[in-house]
Amino acid sequence: MKKLVSEINEFSKTVKKWNPLHQENFIRAVQLVAAVIVGLSAYFYAKLIALAHDLFMRGYEDHPYYLALLAPLLFIAATWLVVRFAPEAKGSGIPQVLQAIEKVTPQNPQEINSPLVSVKTACWKVVSSTVGILGGASIGREGPTVQIASSVFAWTARHARTYFGLRDFRSFLVAGASAGIAAAFNTPLAGITFALEEIAEATFSQFKRVVMLAVIVAGITAQALGGNYLYFGHPFIQNPSLTIISSAVILGVAGGVFGGFFAKAISSPLKMLPRSWWLRALVCGLICSGFGLLSNGDTAGSGYETTRKFMDDPQGTLPLLFFPEKFLTTVFSYLSGMAGGIFSPCLSIGAGMGFTLGKLSLAVDLKACALIGMVAFFSGAVQAPLTAVIIIMEMTDQSMLIVPFMIAAFLAHGIGKVIMPTPLYRFLAFNKLEMEKDGRVRRGLTSNKVSKSPTND
Repeated sequence: MKKLVSEINEFSKTVKKWNPLHQENFIRAVQLVAAVIVGLSAYFYAKLIALAHDLFMRGYEDHPYYLALLAPLLFIAATWLVVRFAPEAKGSGIPQVLQAIEKVTPQNPQEINSPLVSVKTACWKVVSSTVGILGGASIGREGPTVQIASSVFAWTARHARTYFGLRDFRSFLVAGASAGIAAAFNTPLAGITFALEEIAEATFSQFKRVVMLAVIVAGITAQALGGNYLYFGHPFIQNPSLTIISSAVILGVAGGVFGGFFAKAISSPLKMLPRSWWLRALVCGLICSGFGLLSNGDTAGSGYETTRKFMDDPQGTLPLLFFPEKFLTTVFSYLSGMAGGIFSPCLSIGAGMGFTLGKLSLAVDLKACALIGMVAFFSGAVQAPLTAVIIIMEMTDQSMLIVPFMIAAFLAHGIGKVIMPTPLYRFLAFNKLEMEKDGRVRRGLTSNKVSKSPTND
């Protein structure tokens, strides 16, 4: 009889749990609505950025020197919007999301109201980055999309707390960040991997290295014995030979070195830049404008259009100097202080690096070198190797290059970590948190000294 009663109670709990009116089902419904809003926001934001870049390129074709003179002023305008209306909208957006996730705990639920992930910040992020694109800045929309997506999820979480008593705010922010990557690149698997590597890095890092080593060694062994094949076949892809492995090693080392120094440049602003925000934006704008003239506008935007044109055209090519020019303009665009991401520009820089080194080493397949370069540079700079591999595979459907991708990613990640021990996004996020804590401690010490001074007298 007791067993029967126990089974009835368990069945009753199950029925309640799956009841359409159950609290958890309402929360899931809210999350689904947020995901739909993120998809729509990412789509229209992408269209807006594409329109702004198209306007810039059309103006550049007709009046390049006038636009080169206007560009520094637009850099100042894009930075002023951030300084004046939404300081949390500065830069990529991914570090801000990591900060928000770190701050939001069950003990501090009020942090879900943080301006780091507010609708206001998201809106000014869109405006500032659009102005920056009109000025020819080398920035991407993918990092900002992550902050926009997390802001949407934070907004829905605040309403869910009011009506359904939601307590797990971190899950909303993590889901928002992952959804932002997936929607920005149209790469669902990369969104999941990004959440594992960057958002939940502490949990995943303990077995990330062994996973990569296992995949590389098993892949090379299988290819050496059975050749490079697809399990179900794919007649439209030409099988690369095992000589691509040597290119992967070279590009992996180069990606780690250049990616590591890129992260250093982003995280440790040059002392030669002015301290005044508007003067710094002006100097960065002048530098990027000069590179824009030298490259005939190729350094403007995320680099997506230039890279895609090269990939789609059977006879396509990239300028040999695209790599260093894009590298420098991305660094100075970020340091200007406007809103704008480095995620997509890193992939374009990597494509340029792969093409240039492939050309200099007389590699046969320059497009394969460019793809491997994307993986390598991103892994060296951001230190998210599995995300780099999966995002390039999803975007290009080149699963045949999985082994060289993994080799390049592993090497670049290891070398990049020597140059920049803390992953870039996490450094930008938690370095600022430490500065905020130090500031609060110093203010507290100062106030204590002031309050004690009368008694000491």
